[in-house]
This record gives sequence, C-alpha cells and structure tokens, in this order.
Amino acid sequence: MSGTESIADWIAAKPKHGRYTFSREEVAAAFPEMSAEVLSATLSREVRRRRIMIPVNGFYVIIPDEYALRGFAPQPFYLDDMMRHLERNYYVALLSAGSYHGAAHQAPMMFCVMLESPTMRDKKTDKYATKYFYRSAIPMEYVERRQTRTGYINVSCPELTAVDLVAYQERAGSITRAATVLAELVEKTDFGRLGPEFVKVASVACFQRLGYILDDVLEKTKDAGAIYGLLKRAGVRLQKAALKPGKTIEGYEMNGRWKIVVNEDIEIDEL
Repeated sequence: MSGTESIADWIAAKPKHGRYTFSREEVAAAFPEMSAEVLSATLSREVRRRRIMIPVNGFYVIIPDEYALRGFAPQPFYLDDMMRHLERNYYVALLSAGSYHGAAHQAPMMFCVMLESPTMRDKKTDKYATKYFYRSAIPMEYVERRQTRTGYINVSCPELTAVDLVAYQERAGSITRAATVLAELVEKTDFGRLGPEFVKVASVACFQRLGYILDDVLEKTKDAGAIYGLLKRAGVRLQKAALKPGKTIEGYEMNGRWKIVVNEDIEIDEL
C-alpha cells in the first residue's frame, strides 16, 4: 500500500475487485498509523458523502455508483458478508424469498430475513427496511445459495418459503396475503420430493393450514395431497386447529380432511 493512499482511495478501489463491504478491523489494519478518533471521523465523512453505509456497528457497505443518489445499497449486495461478519446463520424469507422464486405479486415493502436467536433490531429508514424473523434453528438443508452481483445469498427453498408464509402470517401481513403469494409460489414447489423429516421445520398445525389453503382455496389438490402424504409418513395425527390463530373458533365450520376451523375468509388478490 502506498503511504499516501487515503481511506477514500482505499474504499474506492475495493469495488474494482468485486468487494463492496469491509469491517472496521479491516480498515484499521490497513491504516495502523491512524488513531481511532481520526479513523472514526474519516469513516463518518464517507457516510455523509453517501459513499458508504453502516447496516450494523463495525460493518460498512460501499454504495455502488448507480445507487449513490438513493444513499444506500440493496440488501443482496451485502447481506451474506454481513451475516458472516456477525457469525450468524440466516436465509432470505417470506415475501422476499417469494420474489426470488418468481412469486412477487407485489414488490415487498420490506426485506425479510430469518435468523436464529439472539435477536437483531429491525432496520428501517426512509430509504429501505429490513425485518428479522426468528426460528429456533435454521434448517440449512432447505436453504438455497443464489448468486448475486457481489457473491451469494441464502434463500429459503420454495417449500420452506411456503411453510414460513403460513407460519408467520401475522407478522408477514395476513393469511390472505400469504395465500396470494402461494398462488404463484406453488408453481415452484414440489413437496413430493421431500422426506417426512421436513415436517419438523414447523408445527403440524402450520402444515394443516398450508394444506387447507392449497386444497380448498387454491384448488391445488396434487400439491395438497403431497403435504398430506408427508404428514402421514411422519406419523403425526391431525388435531383441530384454527386457520387464524388467536381468533375465536366458536361458530365456525371445520374442514374434515385438514381439521382446520375456517375462522377467517381468504380472498385472493387479483393476479
């Protein structure tokens, strides 16, 4: 490194080598003679100039030229690097994953990421939003590696995406919105390829709700039958469950096959 190279020059050179992220430790190692105070001031200046952004403390993202006016880089540019920096398992989930699989009826208003605990604070600015969801363990065997402009990103497979849309229906929007995305996503799912261990990724009630939606709402009987077969091979017994958890089931009819009490109307948005 030239002794006259500035941090701004160092940052500007990284995208030429396909790198759009760096850590505070990395830049500090590149400029060992610089004090912590000067380093912080210099990096803050680059943030104000919209050359870099800070999605989490100690981790920096170089904003590509085409996004300079917006002042931020899209999450796929840096998410994988950021999670590796944080040493976290993750995958792009729910509506965001649906868009990767071609089921983007409407552009998601937020970027959805699934994590294991501990929790991370949702990130929301006037330019972009990242929302974190949680499960006890990330089932990496059902996660796909998708190539991006800057590397790779983890995305839930179509089947796991479908399950998550139902399991997280309230935080993701509503059961109607989930069903609307499922109407397109089902073209990419193949539950018949999965073994009975797949049912461990969510509660049995979640699979019952998904099966009911595919069967009675979307009229995808073959796909619903594949889910029913998974449950049978897993040796689980279906118990009565509400389509919309937390809402009364009094006065509502129960679907006989799926044992789902239909306590919520689903009206698929026009595609």
